Amino acid sequence: MELNTKRIDEIIPYPHNPRVNDQAVDAVAESIRQCGYIALIIVDEEGVILAGHTRYKALKKLRQKTAEVVVKVGLTEEQKRKYRLLDNKTNELADWNFDLLAKELEGLDFGALELDWGLDSEESEPKERQEVTFHETISVVIDCHDDDEAEEIFSRLSEEGYNCRISTL
Repeated sequence: MELNTKRIDEIIPYPHNPRVNDQAVDAVAESIRQCGYIALIIVDEEGVILAGHTRYKALKKLRQKTAEVVVKVGLTEEQKRKYRLLDNKTNELADWNFDLLAKELEGLDFGALELDWGLDSEESEPKERQEVTFHETISVVIDCHDDDEAEEIFSRLSEEGYNCRISTL
């Protein structure tokens, strides 16, 4: 990996980025205004973003002409695609220690930046988590020789009161 400074117009957003991030751009731009540009955009050898699409949009919003980037060379196309997804998805696995979070937030002024930290604002206590219930479904797969056999078994089981569906795998 190498550290480079690139013009913003040399950084290329990945055209198939599935992450919807427009709602986060203002917050990231405000974070950059308050703390500086710390977490660098990561690009491949062609300048295509591997991680940092929201930061890229925030820098454009802030009218930055250049940005430091990390250039990662040598990944396969599969590794690039995986990394783009995993970089975002694995962040969702983390949680907060609300006691430590409340202490860290004490005395900090985020200005106009309004974020929901998961604490009740008056008491700095964690919000109550709602119980989520789910219903387990157990399925049985029957391999049939042809469509006629599948229809026959489907009809027989449906008549016996089973909730059935036919899938082609």
